[in-house]
Amino acid sequence: MIKVRITKKNNVIESIHCNGHANYSRDGKDIVCASFSTMIITTINAILEFDKDAISYTGTNDLEIINIKKDNITNGLLNNLVQMMKELKENYDKNINIKEENHE
Repeated sequence: MIKVRITKKNNVIESIHCNGHANYSRDGKDIVCASFSTMIITTINAILEFDKDAISYTGTNDLEIINIKKDNITNGLLNNLVQMMKELKENYDKNINIKEENHE
């Protein structure tokens, strides 16, 4: 199962942590993992295209994205990523778990 933890402060995304494998199908044929990975890579690349210092990220199998600048573009793209993750989860609920923490 892919596990996602989203941390927010005052409704601004602070970080997104992802780990695990969807186990929908065998490696190389898992459409859930492929979709999930594509969403993350596309979002990271889009943010870095606007501002290479807006985020930091570490890992591949245990990925964490840290929102450094918290500007409108970065937060908008991260919110879009979270929305896409939630939409994918709707179709593959057994393969994705998403938890959100919002600190005021």
